[in-house]
Amino acid sequence: MMADHLKLVIPPRFKKRLGKKPPRLAAAIIKCVQRVAENPGHPGLETHRVRGVPGVWEAYVDKSNRVTFHYDNGAVVFRNHCNHDIISRRP
Repeated sequence: MMADHLKLVIPPRFKKRLGKKPPRLAAAIIKCVQRVAENPGHPGLETHRVRGVPGVWEAYVDKSNRVTFHYDNGAVVFRNHCNHDIISRRP
């Protein structure tokens, strides 16, 4: 764990959608968010840029689910959490 955590911005929309997820998946998403805060380059996150969306990154929650985020003035702003297939279908 890194000593300095990044500042997190979790918008109301992200929280609202999280509340609709099954408890096990919600817990995995929260763990992913915590890992991004501790170390966005953690190998288990497989963090990478979202192709075709400048400035947006995604990290793996599990084999099927991802969180997306961007950086803004030293903070990590979480954008969405969804099934990887949704991200892949983005134009």
